[in-house]
Formats: sequence, structure tokens, C-alpha cells
Amino acid sequence: MNLIEERTIALAGIIQACKQVQNLARDGRADDAGFDACLQSVLVLDAMNTPSVYGGLQGVSGGLRLIEEGIITSPVALNVEVLRYVASVLALQSQLFRDDQKFSSFANAVERLSSFSQDDLIEACSDVYQTHISVLQPQIIVQGESEYLQNATIPPKIRSLLLAALRSAVLWQQKEGGKLKLLWQRTRMQNAARDLLQQITVH
Repeated sequence: MNLIEERTIALAGIIQACKQVQNLARDGRADDAGFDACLQSVLVLDAMNTPSVYGGLQGVSGGLRLIEEGIITSPVALNVEVLRYVASVLALQSQLFRDDQKFSSFANAVERLSSFSQDDLIEACSDVYQTHISVLQPQIIVQGESEYLQNATIPPKIRSLLLAALRSAVLWQQKEGGKLKLLWQRTRMQNAARDLLQQITVH
């Protein structure tokens, strides 16, 4: 697997989590398989390879499909909203990395998440996000329907997904991703997403 493909997988992880955030905020529901893959990626701190962060390529297929379909350059309003979340996550991740003390505290909190049961994981992820990320500026403002955003069960899911997006943003940086690469290599990543999706189909 080459670096472009690994970078594409990391970007797909961010986009998939942000798309799930949008779905929850606007429709009150998310794709179960995509949500679970995002959530589990937060717990994978020492992966054998890039796909294994998401339990294999299938786990990030939703994000890969969005890249293949051209979300990076899409003028459609809902896609632009997802990309705004993606840009905000990348900015927060970069900010966090620049402060050694804050990042160390954040990393320790993420490591402790593996001690929580599956039933408690969403709330635990939400707490980590509130404690370590919500205090950073600029905050991510999620747009949606008030009936969902004020529902007690949905905001913790949204925060846990934003934490998952940050986890993928760390992976993106580890694979030498950046704003310029996102701009210059978008066609190559679109092609890589198509190739990776074909691998899922073949297997």
C-alpha cells in the first residue's frame, strides 16, 4: 500500500465521521456500521497497518465512497458543510499538536478509553471531547435540527464522532497529510479511493 492510499484512508476516516455527525444532527440517525467503525478507531492506538485502524477497508468504505464521488470539490451545500467540519477538525488537531502539555493530557485520556465497556464508550468519548477539545478555539459549531441537537442521546454521539474524526486527523498527519496535499492531490486521492473500494468488492 502506497502513501497516497494510506493518506486517502485517513482522510476517508475524517470525512466518514463528519458525515455521520451531519446525519445525526439533521436526521437523528447514523449508519450503524460506519458509526461503530469510527468509534472503534479511537481505541486503536498501535495499528498493524492503516486499514486496521478501522477494522479493515470495509470500516471506512463510507468515507472512501464520498471521496470517490468527489466530495472534496463538490459545490453541493450539504457536502460543503461536511468539508467545513473536516477543515475544523484538521485545524483543532494541528492546534493540539502544537501544545505538548495539552496533547499529552489528551493522549492519556484517549488511552484510558480502552478500559470502558462498549455500553459506556460513547459517553466516555464524549467526555474526553468536552474536556480536551471543546475548550479549544475555534469550536466546531454543528448545524442541525433542534429536535435532534437537544435530544439527550444525540450530542454525546456527535462528540464521540468528532473525537473519532480527530483520531483520523492524527493519522492524516502521520501520513504527511496537509492542506496543500488535500488541494494538489485530490484527483490522485479520488482515484485511490476508487481502487481501494474495488479491493473491498473483490474480497
